Amino acid sequence: MADGTQAVVLAAGRGTRMRSERPKVLHPLGGRPLVVHVVCAAAEATGSLPLVVVSPDDGAVRAVLDGSARCVEQAAPGGTGDALRSVPEGLRSTGEVLVTYGDCPLLRPQTLRRLLELHRRRGLRCSLLAVEGSDPRGLGRVVRDARGDATAVIEDRDLDPDAVAPTLCNAGVYVFAGEALWPALEALRPDNAQGERYLTDVVAALAPAAVLVAEDRDETIGVNDRRDLADAEAVLRRRTLDALMVDGVTVEDPATTFVDAAVEVGRDTVLRPMTVLRGATRLGAGCEVGPMAQLRDVQAGDRVRIGAASLEECALADEVVIGQYARVRPGTTLRRGVSLGTHAEVKNSDVGAHTQISHFSCLLDSDVGEGVNFSAGAVTCNYDGDAKHRIVIEDAVFVGSGVMLVAPLRIGRGAYLAAGSVITKDVPAGALAVERGEQRNVLGWVERRRLARQAEPA
Repeated sequence: MADGTQAVVLAAGRGTRMRSERPKVLHPLGGRPLVVHVVCAAAEATGSLPLVVVSPDDGAVRAVLDGSARCVEQAAPGGTGDALRSVPEGLRSTGEVLVTYGDCPLLRPQTLRRLLELHRRRGLRCSLLAVEGSDPRGLGRVVRDARGDATAVIEDRDLDPDAVAPTLCNAGVYVFAGEALWPALEALRPDNAQGERYLTDVVAALAPAAVLVAEDRDETIGVNDRRDLADAEAVLRRRTLDALMVDGVTVEDPATTFVDAAVEVGRDTVLRPMTVLRGATRLGAGCEVGPMAQLRDVQAGDRVRIGAASLEECALADEVVIGQYARVRPGTTLRRGVSLGTHAEVKNSDVGAHTQISHFSCLLDSDVGEGVNFSAGAVTCNYDGDAKHRIVIEDAVFVGSGVMLVAPLRIGRGAYLAAGSVITKDVPAGALAVERGEQRNVLGWVERRRLARQAEPA
């Protein structure tokens, strides 16, 4: 490979401490797999497509990274040095090689760029990121010379128990001169407690190494188990909310508000307590959401109001109002000014502007025009036991309370459906549809029933 800055992400570890069938680097953090955070940061810092070292059976990792990185295999577990050595000769850069781990998702692109700039400024064969650890257990320690350059990194398990260990810890992020890196990797030997080829041994081989001490210790959190995952989630959540607030979003209670990293929120929007925004959700300006709202992959316009409702994979135009305990399911589009009442549900439907869907109603698999009144308790009946059928309700239709609409069905413009009707046939425009059995009042029935029960033997 020609000269240039290359990023390599090591992601072939088994992650046994996660106690999971899922590969460790695919556990979600802020709505994205761990490794995606790392790949995005590395790509932004270097401006090139990263290489990701995976194990041969990690097809799921390959699928997630398809298009955002190029995957290469580490044939068998043999340590971090062996993982980097797995990069094929044809893909090895002779320029700068930035190396990091797939389970360190909080690294910022600007920190990686600072490390690259230090490496270029010092002109050494190796540079590394370090952190002052309040609890350095399990972390490699950086040994430095009088100038402050690293001369070695000693893994925690290989420390001399009788010696005073350095307090500066290795963060697992390096920049190497490619022309020196690849020969050094080939010379590695598994002479350590684990019987593995350590990437950290390359630091000693290429010493002295420039050291950049991380300004934010949280950036260097490595996820080895689910406790680490929770710690990283808390850090990323706070970062995300801070960025939103700086950009003009009101978050009334950050301690109870959860927003995924890819979510976008417009200015002057208010997120009330216990609100959760997941996936690719995007909210426009001037919205009010929550408390206790849950949104996933929702695209919403400006001045939308959402109560304690559940929404997923739907689109809301400007000035839509969603009431308390409502549910908007996938495939739904609510046009401008639509109002959805308390305990109402909409699924796989296109609802025209300024239509009102009242409380305790259920609108499924339907195409609804503008200015429709879908009254309380009205329900579409779309499933016949074998297939689902659609209903078309044209503009300005009035659907009375408790109406049942049995699909397939078309209701013409301006029609009225009388309350309590079961509509099974198309209704022409401007017509009144009434479907009710004749009411019959049986006088004295209640008293006769009471007397008959009293006469029954005990």
